[in-house]
Amino acid sequence: MNRENRLKVNNVAYRKGYIEVMADIHDACINIETWGINADIDIFNLELDDFNIPDEAVVANTELELNIIEAEQLIKQLQNAILEVKKKERKI
Repeated sequence: MNRENRLKVNNVAYRKGYIEVMADIHDACINIETWGINADIDIFNLELDDFNIPDEAVVANTELELNIIEAEQLIKQLQNAILEVKKKERKI
C-alpha cells in the first residue's frame, strides 16, 4: 500500500481510522477504502501497515468504487462541508 494515497483520521476517538484513495483498481473507477480502528488503540504514531496494530483493532473496512461523476460530486460535497465548518469557526 502506498502511504501517499492514505490519510490518517484521528480527531474523534470512536471515529478514527484511515482513508485510502486509488485510481483504476477497477476500470474507470476511483477506489476509496476506509478502515475504522478501535477507540482503545492509539494511532497517533502508527501507520495502518505497522505491525503494532493488531488485526482485531480494525473494527470496520469498506471499499467503494466511484465513477468520475460520483468522485466529482464527492469533492463538491467535501468542499461545501469545509466551507460550512470554516464559517462556523469564522475562518473565512
